[in-house]
Amino acid sequence: MAEVLHFEPKVQDVPTNALAEACVIGSILLNNAAYDSVADVVKPAHFYHTDMAEMFRLVQGEITSGRQVSPVTIAPQIRSSEYLGAEWQAKNLPRIISAADVRMAREAARSVAACWVKRSIQTYADEMRARAASSEATADDILTEALEHLEALSKGTDASRPTVTAFAAGQTLMEETNSHWQAGQFLSGLDTGFAELNNRIRGFRPGAMYVVAARPGIGKSGLALSLAVRMARLNGRGLFWSGEMSAEELMGRVIAARVRMPLDMVLTGMNDRAGQPERISQHDMTRMVEASMALKEIPLSIDDREGITVPQLLARARQLKRSKRGLKFVVVDYMGLMRGSTVARRSGNRTLEMTEISGDLARMARELKVPVIALSQLNRQSENREDRRPVLSDLRDSGAIEQDARCVMALYREEHVLQTRMGTDGQPVRNTNETDVMYEKRRVAFLDALDRSRGKAEIIVLKNRGGRTGIVDMLFDGPTTWFRDVGAGERSEAW
Repeated sequence: MAEVLHFEPKVQDVPTNALAEACVIGSILLNNAAYDSVADVVKPAHFYHTDMAEMFRLVQGEITSGRQVSPVTIAPQIRSSEYLGAEWQAKNLPRIISAADVRMAREAARSVAACWVKRSIQTYADEMRARAASSEATADDILTEALEHLEALSKGTDASRPTVTAFAAGQTLMEETNSHWQAGQFLSGLDTGFAELNNRIRGFRPGAMYVVAARPGIGKSGLALSLAVRMARLNGRGLFWSGEMSAEELMGRVIAARVRMPLDMVLTGMNDRAGQPERISQHDMTRMVEASMALKEIPLSIDDREGITVPQLLARARQLKRSKRGLKFVVVDYMGLMRGSTVARRSGNRTLEMTEISGDLARMARELKVPVIALSQLNRQSENREDRRPVLSDLRDSGAIEQDARCVMALYREEHVLQTRMGTDGQPVRNTNETDVMYEKRRVAFLDALDRSRGKAEIIVLKNRGGRTGIVDMLFDGPTTWFRDVGAGERSEAW
């Protein structure tokens, strides 16, 4: 029998930088102003050595209490500390002072924080290894927890990003504005692919979250896909996350719009208009194949994983952003189908969970420096009003969505609203105690309004930070669920 080999696990080196820890504390003791340069970078918990963590805590406590601190004034606290003491003071305080370098204090603090992040990753990796060996946890649960933990570590070190002076920010803005002025470009963000929408919101600005909200059945997924395809062609690669449709079905809609055929015909290759299903013609099949080949022109990546968290989406978006082709925008269809963190889900509070998701999407936009277009559902309040056009208060689940978004747009189709008020006979439902004369008058007006609204839609800009609100008229093709500019006409190309 072959000998069974046993390998001892390799002992990991613990990331630490004792000199950097001493430099941070010594610099503050010699010049209290050094504390301001490190306070947003490092905390007591970031120090590896317990005695140094205690020293930083003592020094921090004095400064935040408004008192000056020096090697002399801190000595009594060192001697009385159960973690330090007189012997420690005599041996180590001179070493700390000799390591001081006020000019390098912030860099030393970053090194301390970086070592803490590495230790945290090592520790959590060991925990995940143990979790993976347990039969109690599913692979999805372990992956979600790992991503949440790493995202929390990332947020914990974000404070190290330096501030920007008012002058520097103003100069950066003027450089951007001047480039637009020189080029005669009125857009301040990515081209949306729709002329009238560009006129209203001036494009999708990188680093901002945009919300498109609607009631179910209005066509918000169709609008999101119309935007994504057009934007990808004009601006570069985008990432489209769909929580309810597969990548194949999404592309079926894109092809259907291109060839002007109902979606079910594109998905099945069958025509049942006459009540007897039959194969579509060879000509139509050829047109669909050609449209599918034209998708090479659309640099759009589809993520159709169900029920993912924002950190999971962010991890994929980061990969795309770092790649050679980069990443220009992200579309989320839709927020209500995403999952919050484990803590938020366990709370049982849907508002809390949606608040977290909204905030994470807004932070993702800022980190990646791309616009994030997120879809959201509206509540039923608008259906109880005579004018069913949405307002900001109709946003569902969380007021944080309105707060986090740079721009909130509501999609509205009068045709759909009127159709919900019709009976199975194709006529408007009769009101109680309504006379024949009254009903007939209302029926004629109703059908006339329905006829005028066919194939039309409105994008209602409810909030536009730094821009105009108002209504953008659109055309909507029901069989292919596709949107077009009014000025381009219903016979214009889909993409």
